[in-house]
Amino acid sequence: MRSLLFTAAACLALPACSTTSIDTAIQRNLPAICSAAGTAHAAFVAVSVSGAIKPKTIAKEAAAWSALETLCIAPQGATAASVLVKAADAYATITVALREAKEH
Repeated sequence: MRSLLFTAAACLALPACSTTSIDTAIQRNLPAICSAAGTAHAAFVAVSVSGAIKPKTIAKEAAAWSALETLCIAPQGATAASVLVKAADAYATITVALREAKEH
């Protein structure tokens, strides 16, 4: 997931990269990103039922997962920018939520 984010960010910053190469990278890596995020989401949900996680954290994680899940289900209309933003947000939010869950 990190490699896609770095590739897309670099290509957006470098004029030599084409949208086609970014789209190809997204199409190739999105299933792996969705799978990893789905696994992390499931792990978080399993831990969150303990009641030790703040409701605010649960809501943030659910919103981040929902936004990414929408992309995972129907990636056809996704743009490089939307995938980059939603994947980065979901990754950061779910990672922080899992870290909080491990502390409890």
